[in-house]
Amino acid sequence: MHGTLDIRRNSNVAGPVEVYQVRYEDLTGNSFVASMNKEELRELLYRKLALDLSDQELDSDYARLVREGHIIFPEIEVRENELVGAGLRYLPAEG
Repeated sequence: MHGTLDIRRNSNVAGPVEVYQVRYEDLTGNSFVASMNKEELRELLYRKLALDLSDQELDSDYARLVREGHIIFPEIEVRENELVGAGLRYLPAEG
């Protein structure tokens, strides 16, 4: 599936646990969502999803996400079974 991966930090930066909202939306409006902590998010990006990024690009993007609290990976290709296997829940398109 071709779509956008949008990740946002939900918790207060000064809080003891950082929680991130992960949303992948395909071009037809179908979405896959999950909430996860920083360690789970790192596992998702580095091990569970086959993102077409070099290790250096992924390291840079992950550092920016942790620092700024938000990142978007536009126009990426991810298989549905990868998303479900990574613990993201399917939400059908509205309308």
